[in-house]
Amino acid sequence: MKTRERIIALAQARFNEFGYGNVTTAALAEELGISEGNLWYHFKTKRHLLESISEEFIRYSNERLALRPSSETDVIEGYIELMMAHERELLLYRFLYRDQADYGGHSQIVLDNITGLYDKSRAQFRAFFTEMVRVGLLDWPEDRIDHLTVNAIILIRFGLEYLRETQQAFDSSAVEQTFLQHLTLFEHQLDPAAAKRLRDAAARLLTDSAARAA
Repeated sequence: MKTRERIIALAQARFNEFGYGNVTTAALAEELGISEGNLWYHFKTKRHLLESISEEFIRYSNERLALRPSSETDVIEGYIELMMAHERELLLYRFLYRDQADYGGHSQIVLDNITGLYDKSRAQFRAFFTEMVRVGLLDWPEDRIDHLTVNAIILIRFGLEYLRETQQAFDSSAVEQTFLQHLTLFEHQLDPAAAKRLRDAAARLLTDSAARAA
């Protein structure tokens, strides 16, 4: 792995672990066994590191946003696949979701894509909820599916930040709490067996994803 890639990988891991505001370029350089000047050659500031990590975040998010209900699998299995991808996204990039109070405004690449990300997220969740209603697994008025969609996105988008600010959770456990919380929006209207599958999967996938992201 090249020095630049090593710097990005370590910075992302430490930002996630300790928080963006609690990590210095000096500490990163020391852990990497390089001089701070060598690190500055690649990234003059933490903000430049943020920009590079954000580029990877956009690519990852767009891959996750391509998921849709499929005729080849049942919609609950498809939603579990979506949760798996989304949980891993939050684990890998959780400081971006959690630490905006530290890093301030979004990086330019996120600002350039943010409207599209929200539009694609609404379309994605709407497609899954609509399919759940169509096949009789979710008892939900069709004219309120958009409300459910927006609520799910808001809870997942800002859940980590809320848990940090209320001092309830900071580490990867916040991701599990966020996804289990989002299920409370609609699981009471799901077929009981489907609701159990989603709740069991949310906990199981978080454990598996945390191990891979460590």
